[in-house]
Amino acid sequence: MDKPNPFQERVLDIVRAIPRGKVLSYGQVAMLAGAPRGARQVGRILYARGRTVPWQRVINRFGGISTYKVGTGAEQRALLEKEGVAFTKDGVVDLKKHQWRPGAHIVEKMHLPEDVVFEINRKLPFSK
Repeated sequence: MDKPNPFQERVLDIVRAIPRGKVLSYGQVAMLAGAPRGARQVGRILYARGRTVPWQRVINRFGGISTYKVGTGAEQRALLEKEGVAFTKDGVVDLKKHQWRPGAHIVEKMHLPEDVVFEINRKLPFSK
């Protein structure tokens, strides 16, 4: 496999930073990586290179698992449950509990755009 381009590497770095038991959506990863409309790109990157990062921590914007289409949905759910991620009876991640909010040290360390992080955090339910 070719070396990742700068955008791909940024996406992979962001996914590596998501702590156990927390999740981000494809769109949130894309926004943090500098491509606000790049959710599908993030999905393609994780499909191609995801085994090198905790890919299971990236879900759809509704808290659902989108990888059933490519045959890894059950695996993704099992990995998330092993990390302590709770699902509602409707089968979606409890975002109030498991949505990751990058802290100031992560924003600084990864050189994430502060205005984007602020906007993501403003729109998210607070996690515990």
